[in-house]
Amino acid sequence: MKHVTRNVFIVLLFRCCCHAFLPSLVPSHRNLQRVPSSIKHQQRISLNKIDLNAYKANVSILSKKTSIGYSNLPISFPIIASDDKWGNIAILCFTASISHSIGKTTKIGKLLGPPVTAMAIAFILGSIGILPAGGSSGAKIIQLLSIQLATPLLLMSVNIRECKKSCGPLLAAFIFASFGTMLASILAYPLCASLLETALGLDGLKIAAALMAKNIGGGLNYIAVCRSLSASPNAIAAGLCVDNIFALLYFPLTSALAKGRPDPSEIDYNEKMKRDNNDIFNENQVEDIADGNINPETISAVLTIAALATWLGESIGGTSGALPLATLFTIVFTTLCPSFAKSLSRTGEALGTSLLYLFFATAGAPGCSIADSVRASFIPLGFFLSLLYGIHGLFLLMVRKSVLFWKGRKNNDDQRESNESFVSPPRLLVASSAAIGGPATAAALAKANKWESLVGPSLIVGNLGYAVSTFAALVFYSILKK
Repeated sequence: MKHVTRNVFIVLLFRCCCHAFLPSLVPSHRNLQRVPSSIKHQQRISLNKIDLNAYKANVSILSKKTSIGYSNLPISFPIIASDDKWGNIAILCFTASISHSIGKTTKIGKLLGPPVTAMAIAFILGSIGILPAGGSSGAKIIQLLSIQLATPLLLMSVNIRECKKSCGPLLAAFIFASFGTMLASILAYPLCASLLETALGLDGLKIAAALMAKNIGGGLNYIAVCRSLSASPNAIAAGLCVDNIFALLYFPLTSALAKGRPDPSEIDYNEKMKRDNNDIFNENQVEDIADGNINPETISAVLTIAALATWLGESIGGTSGALPLATLFTIVFTTLCPSFAKSLSRTGEALGTSLLYLFFATAGAPGCSIADSVRASFIPLGFFLSLLYGIHGLFLLMVRKSVLFWKGRKNNDDQRESNESFVSPPRLLVASSAAIGGPATAAALAKANKWESLVGPSLIVGNLGYAVSTFAALVFYSILKK
């Protein structure tokens, strides 16, 4: 659009110049004053033909000159050509790096979060002509690398053995929250299937499965499912865009529901467990990657493990089974070698998070070429996510009411409920946030409301979601596809 507007402007400018200078190309009208009227009329017709022919000739010449001159301008669009691999890679890496800062320091960045900020910046760059519209070979290289390695790197901190020991009642709350997302997806998809298939074709069910995975685990599970099911790039970007719009509504709602509620550990959670959790998970781990054991040795080790898990996964399961099997191998490793895995967890988180930002940047890089896909699928995906979020919340509310009724405590005050059951509002809200938004979001909710006993456990159950949601989504896809 930018090129067309500029060309039209230049042609119109030269046409104006033609109108200004064309009178000099024809004889003066003063020489025609004494000519008889009939001859004068014929000469006027002839002059009009000369004027028109001269006008066309000049416009043709000037248009050619304009075209030649424009093609020789030092700047052409897109600035980074689609076949410039390293140029595209450099811009996408820059986008991923600044998205973390913008996502942490600006109001709109905090609202979107760093990953979505990376996608939004790349979308703008692809739309205004800096990056090539429709993506590039460099973006595909980065996308494949980030998808394959981010998942095993981020799973280095998952230790299933710690869940039961350290999470207490929050683990049960998270299990119900995850089941609520699965139930919501199973009930919602048949109602939205025709709309999703009309908008996205065969990608409709794939994106629905990926969104289920994302709302149990996180963005890396969304990526893993899309990669395993070979979803198209435009459908992937559309699903991310619509889901993040709904997330912007969900998180303020959970914050409002959490406001003013006390820490559920005040009576039933003993101080020893609280101290143990604070020793393992300090506040620096919630807001940023803590300084410490990140060095060339740990970087080499985590990259080796991630590459080995990916290679084994692809060798055994092929392209579609590479990520699920890499996930499984990484979880087996962290379970069998917890001490070694824990020493690598911060390095894995740093590298995995960077690669996750890179993937989101590549998702937005096609620019306006994904706009049609987003517009076409917004209502179907919005309908599906409305049902998913609504049924998820309603299911947790029904679990709470049922448990309280079964225990015969529905008339008791919230303080006693919150301190004696996994259905306490703080635990259900943190569990729901861990499923919908991931471990960092859940921990941030706990920190904001001074629920110190839930900070560490929220990170553990969130990582558990990373471990299981990809497999759950693939089972969901297999069942509904039949």
